[in-house]
Amino acid sequence: MKSIIKDFCVASVCAAALGLAAGGAQAQMPGGPYVGGGLGWGWTDGNDDLSWKGLAGWQFNEYASGQVFYAELGEHGAPGFLGDADIDTYGAELLLSFPVAPDLSLYGKGGVHRYEINTRNTSWLAGAGAELGLQAGWSLRGEWTHYDLDPIDSDDFTVQIVYGF
Repeated sequence: MKSIIKDFCVASVCAAALGLAAGGAQAQMPGGPYVGGGLGWGWTDGNDDLSWKGLAGWQFNEYASGQVFYAELGEHGAPGFLGDADIDTYGAELLLSFPVAPDLSLYGKGGVHRYEINTRNTSWLAGAGAELGLQAGWSLRGEWTHYDLDPIDSDDFTVQIVYGF
């Protein structure tokens, strides 16, 4: 059943992205607020599951943005657990972008996140991605994020649709 859900979610994100791209790509103006969300796949030591992420942020200029997020990384096993644990996290990230074409930027990110596995904890995260400008205000991101969790770590790859106001 998870395979069907995963395939449906991936197909939905791809269809939305293709629909936006069909209108013609335009460069996004730097600066201002944005919101977005995406679907992905998260994994830990030998476990993987469907994930999703919602975010809101502010693009300071074409090189830097800050955002807050909430992510559901799926159900994963961890040492000392009886079965799987749902991993939900929220936090803040700083993205540093490097434009490589008029509508394409590569970025690295780092930040902090708060999660709960047995107890509530705060830790670091890091990742990288690419953002493609679609129609005015819309963009498509593909990103990988590494979440430091204790006693495990989680990696997540998501495809996100982002809208800048």
